[in-house]
Amino acid sequence: MNKVSRQIVVCICLIIVSCSDSEPPQVTQQAPTVDSIPTPSCNLTVGWEPWEPYMYLAPGNRVSGLDIEIIQALALETNCDLDYVQGDWKTLLEMVADGEVDLVAGATISLNRGIYALFSDAYRNEDFVLYVRAGELSTFGTSLSAVLDAQKSFGITADYLYGDILDGYINEPYYSKLFITSDIGELNFFNLLQHQIDVVVEDPFVGAYNLNRKGISDQIKALPFTIHSGEVHMMFSKLTVSPEQVAQMNKALITIKDNNTYQAILDKYKQ
Repeated sequence: MNKVSRQIVVCICLIIVSCSDSEPPQVTQQAPTVDSIPTPSCNLTVGWEPWEPYMYLAPGNRVSGLDIEIIQALALETNCDLDYVQGDWKTLLEMVADGEVDLVAGATISLNRGIYALFSDAYRNEDFVLYVRAGELSTFGTSLSAVLDAQKSFGITADYLYGDILDGYINEPYYSKLFITSDIGELNFFNLLQHQIDVVVEDPFVGAYNLNRKGISDQIKALPFTIHSGEVHMMFSKLTVSPEQVAQMNKALITIKDNNTYQAILDKYKQ
């Protein structure tokens, strides 16, 4: 091999070595598309009051109950985190109006509440019945009007809506004096046993749960008629929750009904 040929071979070898030591070409990553970006999470502050079995404090200071589990299922569907604030119903409504609480459950729609709140689609039904002392059960007649005409005193909870008929009596000057308001509904049963009132207006689900838990179901009984039956909704603060977010909750409500999550929650609390 002559000198020129050796020089050519050396150059080729150097080129090969140089290429083998170089870094691999960088792969250019594409920016994520709009469809690939996860839906932003939200955070909702839920106002609640002790109202078993719909809302209560479980062991470990964990907020639970039928309504709470429905809210949690909706939050899972809409990718929302939840915080909880406890208060009596009257205070919670004020907090919704002020934007300090985003959401409360078990609400009835009214014109006044519509000033400061948005409402979900109805998510369950609610009834109200009258509870009296067991020994006086046969003395109350078989209708609301009969109880009112007998001038019996009623224990009710502040700022609850009990349906058009009873609310009409509550707001009627002639009958309004018969209605004694408590900030916490559970206290009405205590007042009944203390003969401070004659009748307690309560959801039968709540009434039975509380009477059994307190061991006084033999002392207090429900009259054999319902004074109201209607739908309840989730109520959202207009200051902190948009109509679009409420629409997402309504869509999620349809989803949990279709996949039987909703029915499983109801069945759990009927046992």
